[in-house]
Amino acid sequence: MAAILLAAVGTWVIIQYVSNADERALQGQEVVDVLVVDEPIPAGTPVLEAAAFMSSSQVPLDVRVPNALENLDPVRGLVTAVDLLPGEQVVAERFVEEAELVQDFREIELPPGLLELTVTVSAERSVGGSLVPGDLVAVLSSFEPFTLDAVEPEDEEDLNSFLNNDGEATTLTLRTPNSTGISVHKALVTRVQQNRVTQEDGALAGGSQSLPTSDLLVSLAVAPGDAEQIVFTAEFGAIWLARESDSAVEEDPVLVITRANVYR
Repeated sequence: MAAILLAAVGTWVIIQYVSNADERALQGQEVVDVLVVDEPIPAGTPVLEAAAFMSSSQVPLDVRVPNALENLDPVRGLVTAVDLLPGEQVVAERFVEEAELVQDFREIELPPGLLELTVTVSAERSVGGSLVPGDLVAVLSSFEPFTLDAVEPEDEEDLNSFLNNDGEATTLTLRTPNSTGISVHKALVTRVQQNRVTQEDGALAGGSQSLPTSDLLVSLAVAPGDAEQIVFTAEFGAIWLARESDSAVEEDPVLVITRANVYR
């Protein structure tokens, strides 16, 4: 009987020790209240509904996520911008206006005769990440120097220029200059996928501007020949997207910019 009682007391002591572990860990530290996600919350969930799957928790100040919320007042009337996962602290950046979320998932139907492809671009290469489906864009292609040692001679004259007098390939390495030019005009943006974060301009409740936090996936509808140029650039160069009006003038022929004419 004494052994059973001793075992019960020991079990109770262990339970109390474990249950108080968090309190001991927080002793001597400044703690703050934050909201934490308890159950998965899908994107598009209104704040009032999402509140049922959150709870308040105390965490050390140095592990509090920037802009973590103590309550949902600053984001009242908004919806979740992305899926919220259990254990994460609730931050203001995870909420947007419902209309903004719908815009992110809006698509434009592919016009007949065109191909649709997707390119990955950063915010600064896509008008600050402000592109939306329905926009027209010019695709600018930039290339680092290419070596010309893989030339394929088409006739005897080309072959002689490639070979030296001994019949051996010349050791001189020829390279193209750095170059940039508009390869495609008026490509139709059909879809934009992006993550968003709120850059504060004052209080949380007013004047915030949404900006993407990572690369954007921009889908474009273009003619087959234009698709080939875009894919080549994505594989071997760099792409910039510039918003373009329907009345924008198209250079003919295309002027390729190098260091030799950048100050023309």
